Amino acid sequence: MASMEAQLEEQFDKEMAAVKRPNLMIVGGTGVGKSSLINHIFGKTIAEVGTGQPVTRGCHRYEDANIPLVIFDTEGYEVTEGGPSAGNFREKIIPEIIQRKSKVLDEHIHLIWYCLSVANHRVTDFDLENLRLITGELDIPVAVVLTQCDAEPVDDEGRGETSQAFRKVLREHGVHCEVFETCANNPNHDPELKLDLEKLIAWSSASLKDDALRQSFVAAQIASLPAKRSEAMTIIMTYSATTAASAGLNPVPMSDALLIVPQQMAMAASLAKLYGFGSMGEMAVSMLKGQILSLVGRQLAASLTKMIPVLGQIINAAVAGAITGALGLALVEVYERAVDGYLKTGKSPDWARLFSNEQFMQAFKIALGKWGNQKA
Repeated sequence: MASMEAQLEEQFDKEMAAVKRPNLMIVGGTGVGKSSLINHIFGKTIAEVGTGQPVTRGCHRYEDANIPLVIFDTEGYEVTEGGPSAGNFREKIIPEIIQRKSKVLDEHIHLIWYCLSVANHRVTDFDLENLRLITGELDIPVAVVLTQCDAEPVDDEGRGETSQAFRKVLREHGVHCEVFETCANNPNHDPELKLDLEKLIAWSSASLKDDALRQSFVAAQIASLPAKRSEAMTIIMTYSATTAASAGLNPVPMSDALLIVPQQMAMAASLAKLYGFGSMGEMAVSMLKGQILSLVGRQLAASLTKMIPVLGQIINAAVAGAITGALGLALVEVYERAVDGYLKTGKSPDWARLFSNEQFMQAFKIALGKWGNQKA
């Protein structure tokens, strides 16, 4: 068992350490609310707490060791004696982006958010020129992010009047990328105001075609729990299929259930990364790992015969997939409770309580039924 535990621990650590960071470029002038937007979506202003280094004139690269994301912050224009100009963007920023596209995928700019503040009440000519440059010369997903939308007046249908005017100007000038209305404050004081923060997150994650980059982006953001759950289901489905394939090739006795557990440990770690537990420090991760090792390595395997009536007590493809799927769903329930508690209290989760045998096994039983209904 000691060698098996060491293998499972190694599998967990390996998966937790495997992180690819998407590169998000934020464009916009001073005062448009970029820092507030980043703070609201990713939990803290990376530009304030992260390590920044100049990339080229007018562009800085910021990252934080605890956030699986890199921010490239550029003002997108410079002010000259004759007024605002997009010259710097054309001469410095665009070549930098193009040059990065010739490198490995990790070095690319993967997403661009172009921020415009509705509080400024107009889309400037240099913003339009910059957007035409980006959308016309680069094969990169670009979104226009309208900021500070909680303060704008709304029409009879609850739509932001300035935002609608901005959308019209963009269309008239040939800018056809996606547009999202956002704010960094909770707009509950105005329930008619329909903002697009979760839509921006969904669009951004969907635009990242590399699975590892997409999962890191969803892990980095804290503004949308539904985005995390949606990505979690993708992870669970993938691991359910792989364990099913393994058992299908080589059915094993129930007593040897641990033969499929290494893949389940990798799934548990992938889900833990997705919910951001890697940023809580080594102690929290170590305690989480210990609970999962104990649960998956001993309690779950020992309880399977009581929970799954299997003819001949053989783990075949269907049983292996069901076990893994149910385990994943149960972990998601635990992780979401942990995230909720952490956001409310700021304290690391009480993993021993969350993974108590009675609570978790009840969640597993419910998840097993749900998984069976989903796969039926």
